[in-house]
Amino acid sequence: MIKIEHTLFSLPFVFSASLLAVIYKNYDFHNWQNFLWIFLALFSARSAGMTLNRLIDANIDAQNPRTQSREIPSGKISKKTAMVLSALMLLSLLISALQLPSICIKLSGIALLWLLLYSFLKRFTWLCHFFLGTTLGGATYAGWIAITGEVFADDKTFLLAPLYFALAVSFWVAGFDIYYALQDEQFDKEQNLYSVPSVFGVAKAKMIARFCHFLTPVFLFLTALKLNLGMPFKVGIVFVIACLFYEQKLVEQGKIEKAFFVINTWISVLIFFFVVLEFLLGANYF
Repeated sequence: MIKIEHTLFSLPFVFSASLLAVIYKNYDFHNWQNFLWIFLALFSARSAGMTLNRLIDANIDAQNPRTQSREIPSGKISKKTAMVLSALMLLSLLISALQLPSICIKLSGIALLWLLLYSFLKRFTWLCHFFLGTTLGGATYAGWIAITGEVFADDKTFLLAPLYFALAVSFWVAGFDIYYALQDEQFDKEQNLYSVPSVFGVAKAKMIARFCHFLTPVFLFLTALKLNLGMPFKVGIVFVIACLFYEQKLVEQGKIEKAFFVINTWISVLIFFFVVLEFLLGANYF
């Protein structure tokens, strides 16, 4: 139901943000167990968010031919079981936050609110895609905070670098979520649900998604400039651009499932690979 494998959309970007924070700290970081708690926090948050989304949308999913076979509408998983799972995952998120710098548990309420709000937004606004983007973008920012233990500082690099990276992820997610919503354009109209395709039409929705994906490498490049990153990260940006073009091509061919699930996993993993390479070269491991 929660598609654990799709954690690969977000986990590599969150770990990338955390490693970028280590680079920012000039490699003066020794609490590597934090990465374990970052992983558990993200896994728990995503699992809770996905479960809550399935619970809140159960009645809508039951009416949509594309989603009628999902676990809750089809009766494979009961709502009670899903509620227990979401509660356990939220508890796991809080336990993880307690193991990280104290700022993390203080900010956990915002994370919980974000996880809950997203599922309701498509009933009110087509900005739901962008809100989902800020959820994953915020997760990358949380990865930075979990390493630095701070949110604000006088250093502009400290303020802007994680913000640029989070914006890159936010627009990437918003773009591919708009593409994914193309499948439900007619259903959303019939049910008075809001999405970019149902409000603006398919052609304009594709244009908006492309613009979001144009902004993704722009903010990645600004991240590179702000942190003075080297060639590995910049090569990674080139690969991301190529993947985004390929994703658009697949959408035009009607292969939305492949564009959504396969290409976006590539993008996340590739960025992480090149951030790791940047980290290893900067730390003189080669």
